Amino acid sequence: MRLLLVDDDEVLVDAIANHLIAQRYAVDIATDGEEAWEYIALFNYDFVVLDVMLPKIDGISLCKKLRDRDYSMPILMLTARDRSTDLVEGFNAGADDYLVKPFNFDELTVRIHALLRREAQALTSVLKWGNLSLDLNSLEVIYDEKPLNLTAKEYALLELFLRNHKRVFSLDGIIESLWSFEEPPTEGAVRTHIKTLRQKLTGAGAAKDLIETVYGIGYRLKPLPDSTEKQTETESNSAAQSPDPEIAAIWMQHKDAMSDRLAVLENVAKALKEDNFNKALKPEAILAAHKLAGSLGSLGFEDGSKLARKLEDFLTLETFSQAEQIEPFNKLVNNLRDKFDRYEPGSSSVLETSPLLLIVDNDRNFTQQLATQAAANNFRTAIATTASEAREIIQRDTPAIVLLRIFQIRTKTDRDSPIDSLDLLAQLHQQMPLLPIVVIVSETALFNTDKNFTERLKIMRGKKHTLLVQPVTPTQAMDAVSQLLRSSGAEAKITIVDDDSLFLEIMRTSLKPWGFEITTLNDPHQFWQVLQATSPDLLILDIEMPDVDGIELCRMLRSDRNWSHLPVLFLTAHQDLQTQERAFYIGADDYISKPVTGTQLATRILNRLSRIRTIQSKTSNP
Repeated sequence: MRLLLVDDDEVLVDAIANHLIAQRYAVDIATDGEEAWEYIALFNYDFVVLDVMLPKIDGISLCKKLRDRDYSMPILMLTARDRSTDLVEGFNAGADDYLVKPFNFDELTVRIHALLRREAQALTSVLKWGNLSLDLNSLEVIYDEKPLNLTAKEYALLELFLRNHKRVFSLDGIIESLWSFEEPPTEGAVRTHIKTLRQKLTGAGAAKDLIETVYGIGYRLKPLPDSTEKQTETESNSAAQSPDPEIAAIWMQHKDAMSDRLAVLENVAKALKEDNFNKALKPEAILAAHKLAGSLGSLGFEDGSKLARKLEDFLTLETFSQAEQIEPFNKLVNNLRDKFDRYEPGSSSVLETSPLLLIVDNDRNFTQQLATQAAANNFRTAIATTASEAREIIQRDTPAIVLLRIFQIRTKTDRDSPIDSLDLLAQLHQQMPLLPIVVIVSETALFNTDKNFTERLKIMRGKKHTLLVQPVTPTQAMDAVSQLLRSSGAEAKITIVDDDSLFLEIMRTSLKPWGFEITTLNDPHQFWQVLQATSPDLLILDIEMPDVDGIELCRMLRSDRNWSHLPVLFLTAHQDLQTQERAFYIGADDYISKPVTGTQLATRILNRLSRIRTIQSKTSNP
């Protein structure tokens, strides 16, 4: 959990911070109200401890400002002012609790725990997941009655997953949740923490994948065997849609080439069976399996991708070709051929190359017409009629864009009614600031004189979103969605280097809706000429390429002062920790394992570019 501590008493604030860090919290410190506001604008906080008497912006004013801007995290006011009028003023400003100095540090911890439990609507101080339990009061972690001795960061990681068991956390998301601004770790260090936490869990008897890797996205707790997700109208809409026609065309165009790669593996299987295997066959076979793993998965053929990856693992063994390996290798090859010959794009539910449009609207007729328009424009759709439904959808799948109707407004005579969709809009602004949103609003809402509503609407207007005023037809809404999504990446030039022409074509097709200016290169020997000609904003590299691999290209790039700061994202079928560590060691900015959908890759590209620009702005304006 990440906390912001705002107090200008340096001695006291250091003591509080050390106490909270010992309680497994990540703590950022701000010494005045303006600095606190800047921190909150940059990072997501689970809790704020706020002094009243502060320089520049006082605590009461800052608390009001946060609530006016729809920040909903618990706020505890910490102050020496103990008059009843002061307490009333603090609570009226939006504070959740009020603690008077001098105070007991243990009491502060208990109050923070209580507010966080209330925020999560938890009925117990123990978080459980199957045989795993974490006691928030005693800080004990137990698996199947065996206590685990965890470090502070391992404990914090586990608590994060347990509190958000439906959510997939990217490495960036984990860093923002668990580390303070002053001590951000490398992504490799986070992976090491996850690795040691997994080892301690498996040592107590847990499954190796209790903390599950969702390749290309991040990490989460593996769903329990008997857990069933609520199936909504949303899921049936997405599943029932036709496959991407462009991807189906790519499959048919390159099917023979992929079959030839599979034939290379069949030749190895035949040679093993006839006892005339030559080790000279290995490099070509490893490359064929590696490329099949990436391209099949990206085309939605997940079963084929997994089989190809297993074959690659076999082939890379130093002991490969021993007698006991012949039969299982042959079975894998035969299974892959059988599935390959019967596979048709669209028969797999994981084919998600079309961007997902999340529609949040309670007008059933309008949403159904819009879903039809979206399908004609090669979008998948998910429909939610409430903010809670929308949040559930976002936990299951990452939308490329959202269309949100403001269909409830608060008036002066009805202050207790929820602004359902505006609350959701504010939450999306805070948690997914790069997510493009088309907002439909009525003239009544647009010109509402209620101050609170107007302030909320200002937040929406200040973002790079599209505002449509009713009446709006489904065609007009779809045009706005398509245009906004294309503009998301319109200013970004991306160069992708991969010797697999099929995969390059898949990526170009998948990223097309975002409007990136994409250059692809399948011959690494032309790397420097293309780099000079395109001057990209971000470079995507494969690792396995002939003569010179992606690791070597990145190393050369980092040693060239003209290109040393170019963001580099590795996109590869390699999923092992050793290869990832090598990539980050020589200067990678991000690492994604194939297969990957267009939405996942586009989101990572936009996040990476946003982070780079934020760092650059801080450097230029110290």
